[in-house]
Amino acid sequence: MKKHPIFVAAFCALLNSVSLFAENITIAQSSFGDTSLWEYVSNPGQYQEEKSHWGVLEELNGHAAEGSALFWGIGGLAKNSEGKSYYHTLSFLPQQLVGVTNVSLEFSYFAEGLDQGENIQWCLFCDTTNLFGSLTRSRLDTSNEWETVSIAVPQDADSAGIIFRIKQQGASDFAGIGNVALRGETCPERGTFPTLAITTANWDRVEISLDLSEDMNLLCRAENKNYFVTNRPQNESSYEIGAGLGKTVVVSVNEKEFSDENVAPGNTYYYKAWGLSPEGAYSCGSPIKEVTVPDLPVIDVAVPSVEAGTLTDECAVILRPDIDEKLTVLVDVATSRDFLPNPGLFFSEYGKGSGNNRYLEIYNPCPEAIELDDMSVCIFKNGSEVAGQTLELFGSLPSYETLLICNNKADAVLTNAADLASAKLDFTGNDAVALIKGDEILDIIGVIGEDPGTAWPIGGYATGTANHTIIRYPYVNRGSATWKSSQWEVLEKDYFSDLKRHDCSELRPGTLVYEGLAVPEDGLTLTNLSSCTLYYLRAKTAYKGVTGAQGGVCGPFQLIPEPGAPLYLALLLIGASFLRSFPL
Repeated sequence: MKKHPIFVAAFCALLNSVSLFAENITIAQSSFGDTSLWEYVSNPGQYQEEKSHWGVLEELNGHAAEGSALFWGIGGLAKNSEGKSYYHTLSFLPQQLVGVTNVSLEFSYFAEGLDQGENIQWCLFCDTTNLFGSLTRSRLDTSNEWETVSIAVPQDADSAGIIFRIKQQGASDFAGIGNVALRGETCPERGTFPTLAITTANWDRVEISLDLSEDMNLLCRAENKNYFVTNRPQNESSYEIGAGLGKTVVVSVNEKEFSDENVAPGNTYYYKAWGLSPEGAYSCGSPIKEVTVPDLPVIDVAVPSVEAGTLTDECAVILRPDIDEKLTVLVDVATSRDFLPNPGLFFSEYGKGSGNNRYLEIYNPCPEAIELDDMSVCIFKNGSEVAGQTLELFGSLPSYETLLICNNKADAVLTNAADLASAKLDFTGNDAVALIKGDEILDIIGVIGEDPGTAWPIGGYATGTANHTIIRYPYVNRGSATWKSSQWEVLEKDYFSDLKRHDCSELRPGTLVYEGLAVPEDGLTLTNLSSCTLYYLRAKTAYKGVTGAQGGVCGPFQLIPEPGAPLYLALLLIGASFLRSFPL
């Protein structure tokens, strides 16, 4: 999209002096005199063809704006060379509603000869949020008359503007917009709003400053800017830090400098502040400030040359780097650069076929049997975050064998082959199915808490998990706590030719020796390392349950014993390597 300010537009803002009685005033209006209140986006850029118009005009095909010398007009615009129509977007930028209440936004428009595929659309924006949720459309033809529209702005809004989108594709069609204005009544208690600034953002905190004539103020944080639209403080009410204000939370009361440490690395947050008058009335809120907390720093492992030594207890020590003590350092050790996870149980086949033909197959890729007594299959229906059915497993699953579970009313070909048949195994294509051990998700099909409609797509199949059989590709060696549709092959429904067996010809054994070990302040000792094996290391940081990106892979290194020498501990150093500078 090509974006540039329009070449002619205007702003006139009037706030009358405070009186004891509410007075009707014009807060802002467009006389199309300069560019301060407007933004224009066009695809393509402004038309240059003869007889085409898209801009500020005095007259268009006999139309002139009522009470205004200029208006925004469009006419004579054809489709592009590909036969597609153009959209033109005109924004009357949001204005702070300081000292006013009972606000409405008004404008006039005309439409001449618009067809069904052509229209003027508009939506009211309050506090940077589209309150209507969808665009309102104009009449196709106003019979050569200008029509006036008045939209009531919500009482709790602290700013308001409007966006127009115009689609027009023929030389005989014309439309115009004029007389845009915000009007309201004086309301002294909604006075000057605080000036809010984000001064610093680090992975563990956000630094904020507030500037207000009064000492009293209230600062709130939200994870979605839309939450601020109607969640504002009530006059003569007091709020404490940590209190919920709708879906927002109070993070500061009466502070001009504030450090918010209740943030998580990599997350985006929104802040808004209100001033409080001595009479207990809250001002118009500040413009919303958005900030994304930086990601955690990345650290790399560095291994010096390992001298010969007698390593009867083959071990190595990993020293913690000199980085912020609030960070946790996690290290992985593997025998390959791929750091392949160790094999574990996973769903190898899933079928949602005709009638009650619902089944799951679980595969054990490990060289030893796995006990199932603390495991269960849980079904989360229609986007629910709570399991609707739970089927507890029991016994053990031998090495390289499958466990087949089906609905007890399925076709005989399934019930005869099944190890377990139960009425609890009842799911449709939009139900998430999970293999769970205790509170840990070992494997999952679908997404808990999400309703995809009919089914989750897999590859080119829009309804992959409905009315299909899906089989795990043979390279997969363990389950995943997140849905990975790329690991599945889609076959027709009621395909039963591969029941009770699984192709794992491409399965690669795991190479992880240690995974996610925390490095304490005095270092971490790794034991049971073989002196004849090559090892690789990598590390990452963690904070408040959030883990950073993996650092680079270091290695290979090898511990080499030399008879007769004293015990040697290989010192594996971790050096901090920041992707970018983070102020502390």
